[in-house]
Amino acid sequence: MDTRTTMRAESRRDDNDGGIDIRLCDLSQLFRCLDPSPFRAGTLTEDAEAYLLNRAKEQPDGQPLRITLHLPAGTLARHPNFDIASALTGHFAACAAAEKKRLREAVQIWRQQALIGFATLSACLFLAWQISHHLTARAMTRILQESFVILGWVSVWKPIETFLYELLPSRQHRRRNLLLRLASAEVVVREDG
Repeated sequence: MDTRTTMRAESRRDDNDGGIDIRLCDLSQLFRCLDPSPFRAGTLTEDAEAYLLNRAKEQPDGQPLRITLHLPAGTLARHPNFDIASALTGHFAACAAAEKKRLREAVQIWRQQALIGFATLSACLFLAWQISHHLTARAMTRILQESFVILGWVSVWKPIETFLYELLPSRQHRRRNLLLRLASAEVVVREDG
């Protein structure tokens, strides 16, 4: 049984407090690496990250988020140098920072594409206008003129598509806000038994 199925089967939603309760058999269901070194500790498994993101979406927006991890007895003693709560919230803080950087880079790339595209469009429309006013009207002149118009509009296709379908929707901003919400969640670790 994979980690996602195990977590889904062993977790429950506590409607009284809006928190996320997760029962784990082992910390490896949640973290890829339990090494206390600062560069590798607290990397969540893909299944655990997806599960927590989905569960956080289900929680009411105005309420602080609380994640309760139920571990088997003795788990904390086996990993004395590993701060589970900090690793969990730190993972989502790092993901939120990466998402912010990715969005900033996407906007920067879009600006470059838009500048090149609209400059090309302007040049092509100017050339098409010059052709229509300075060459005699023939079929070849018309084909040349329309070719510049089409080339100009094709050059702005990608910047317009990027703006409308990638940058404009607030889906990326919702994801970043969800990651920030998980990064600031209260994490309670309990050993059962």
